[in-house]
Amino acid sequence: MEKEIAEYRNLCAALRNLQERYSKRKQELRQLLGQTAVLRRDALLVLVKANRLTRHLTGRQRQTSGLTYQLGELKARINQVSQVLFQGPGGGEESLPEIREYCAPCGSLREIRQKELLILGMIDSVRKNLLQLDLLELRCRELILSINKALQAFRHESRIIRRRIYPFGIFSLVYRFLRRLWGSPYFAFNDMGDLSALGSLTGHVLKIADSPII
Repeated sequence: MEKEIAEYRNLCAALRNLQERYSKRKQELRQLLGQTAVLRRDALLVLVKANRLTRHLTGRQRQTSGLTYQLGELKARINQVSQVLFQGPGGGEESLPEIREYCAPCGSLREIRQKELLILGMIDSVRKNLLQLDLLELRCRELILSINKALQAFRHESRIIRRRIYPFGIFSLVYRFLRRLWGSPYFAFNDMGDLSALGSLTGHVLKIADSPII
């Protein structure tokens, strides 16, 4: 009987250790999910800044360049991500089984055997939950890496595009405003290629940033 009780207590200890590990991993994952959400918001802010010039597009130019999104849509996505950050990221919210009633002192050998089976089932469940957290962490880290790489490429290419559109800085900006005052579009036909490239780059970053974690 003493041997069975010792084995039973060892199972209870193993379950408690797994649950403590699960709680710690869940907290770590919560922080990682928060980092992912912050990066998504930062990516959208970069896109908004680079796409400010697209507000000068006419409807026809927008269709020609393939820029189907509006600047306001990007800002709306920023608000959505900010709400997630304010509320706190979710993920890994599986509740742990309550073990106190199963790890209470037992009277008979039959009761011990029954509770051992229940505890073994709980151990298996917590291990599965830990595996899910590991997979979720891997996905988060992959997504963070992908967003960072896409942003790096976007920043580089968007700076090149902006220099081509505004080769003389403030003077090019003034010239384009004067064009519009004189009745001509802010952007000329020759600008459409660069604007199309900007739209394509933006769409690529959006696709990665909007990728589901699970």
